[in-house]
Amino acid sequence: MNIIKIMTDLYTGKAVDVDRVLLVNYPQTFDLRNLATASHVSLGQVYNVSKALIRDRIAIHAEGRNRLKLMAPSVLLSRWATVNNFVANTKFIEYYSPEEDISKLFAKLTGLNAPEYALTGLSGALLVAPFVRPTSVHIYVNSENDAKELANLLGLMPIEANGNVKFAIAKSRGVFYGAMKAKGVNVVSPFQLYADIFNYPARGKEAASELYKVIQDNWKAPDASINV
Repeated sequence: MNIIKIMTDLYTGKAVDVDRVLLVNYPQTFDLRNLATASHVSLGQVYNVSKALIRDRIAIHAEGRNRLKLMAPSVLLSRWATVNNFVANTKFIEYYSPEEDISKLFAKLTGLNAPEYALTGLSGALLVAPFVRPTSVHIYVNSENDAKELANLLGLMPIEANGNVKFAIAKSRGVFYGAMKAKGVNVVSPFQLYADIFNYPARGKEAASELYKVIQDNWKAPDASINV
C-alpha cells in the first residue's frame, strides 16, 4: 500500500480524533464503541482506524476482537506529528496585544469566564516544557465568534496580518480532548501540543524534543498527572 495514503488515512481528518483519544488515555484498553463515543467518530470509522493501527503494529486486539490496545504510542505520535502542519493547515484570526511580556497575557486568561479555548504552539509549550520563549500566542477556539469574544475580554485589537495573538479555529472539538491546566491557563493535551509544534518553523522541533521528555516521563508513570 502506498505509504502516503497510509499516512493520510491514519494521521489526518477523523482518524486523528481516534489517535488522540488513544494517546491521551494510554495504556488504557478501549472497547471500539466506547472509543467511538470518546472520539465523536462513527463506529465504522473507528473500526477502519483500528484495522490500520493493527496492520502497522501500533496497536493490537485485546480481550477480544472488539477491544483495542495501543502498543507503540511513540510511533503513533511521531507519525501524526510528521504529517501535521499546524501553520499551513489551520485558519487563524489575528489580533494584536500591546503586552510585550506574554506572561501578562497568560495572567489575564487565568480564571477568565470565557468561551472554550486552549493554548497551543510555542506559547503552550512554554507553560508545559519551557524551552523557547515565543513572540506570539496561539489559542484554539471553536469559532470566529468565540475568538472575537475572547479577544474583547483580553483587550486585543484586530489586525489583518502579523498579529502577536493568533486564534486557531479548531477543525474538530477533538483538539480540546485531554486539555490541561498549566499555570491556571488552558493548554491542549501534550500530544496535540507536540503535533502542533513539531513542524513549527521557529525552533519547533527543539521545543517538541523538550516536550517529548515530559511525555516520556508520563508514560513511565501513566497514572500520574503531568506536573505543570
